[in-house]
Amino acid sequence: MKKNTALPLLLLLSILLFPQSLHAQATGTENFVVSFNIPTASSIIISAVEVDATTGQFGNQVTALNFSPATLDSLLGVFFPDHFFAIDVATAGGAGQPTTTISYLDGNNPNAPFNGLGWKTSATFVRVSGPDNAQVEDFLTNHGPKKLLKDLNGETISGAEIFGGYLRIYVGIVTLDPNAIVLDPPEAEVFSVADTPGNYDGTLTISSTVS
Repeated sequence: MKKNTALPLLLLLSILLFPQSLHAQATGTENFVVSFNIPTASSIIISAVEVDATTGQFGNQVTALNFSPATLDSLLGVFFPDHFFAIDVATAGGAGQPTTTISYLDGNNPNAPFNGLGWKTSATFVRVSGPDNAQVEDFLTNHGPKKLLKDLNGETISGAEIFGGYLRIYVGIVTLDPNAIVLDPPEAEVFSVADTPGNYDGTLTISSTVS
C-alpha cells in the first residue's frame, strides 16, 4: 500500500514558510510621564525711583520719598515740587502674580489739629506691561486710580488685577492740576502759604506676597 506523503509535506512547508504562526506575537507598552516645573518666584522686589515732574524721566533709585525742595508759585501761593516717585512691585526668580497691600500712617503734622501730609499727597495705581523700551500703563480704576494717602488703609491689589504685568504706584504731592490725566480726589489739598511751616511726614507701607 502506497503511503500518502502529501499532507506531511504541506505541514513542513507551512512551518518553513510561516514560522511565526507557531509563536505568539511579541508586544510592548510603556507609559512616559511628561512634565515641566515652573518655580514660584523666590523674591519680590519693591523699588522706588525719582521721576522728573517736567520730563517724566526716571532717575535714581531711592529709599525715602522726599519731595523737598519745592518751588513757591507766588501767584497761587502754592508749593510745587519738581519731582514725584514711581514704586514698582515685581517678582524675581520664578513665576506668579503677587497680591499687594498698601497702607499709610500720618506722622509729624505741624498743621495739627488740621490736615497733614496724608491729605496733600496722592498715590496712582497702574499695571505695567510690555518691554522696558515700550511700556504700556493701564490705570487700575478699581483703586481710584488715584487716592489720597490718608485713604490707604489696607488697599489690596490682587495678582489677577496685574496679570501679564506688574504693579506701579506713582506717589506725588497734590497739585490740583485741572489738565492732569487723572485728577486729584475731591478732598485733596495743596501745600500753600496758609500751612504751618515745618516738616511733614508719614509712613507708606507696601507688603506683597506671591503664592
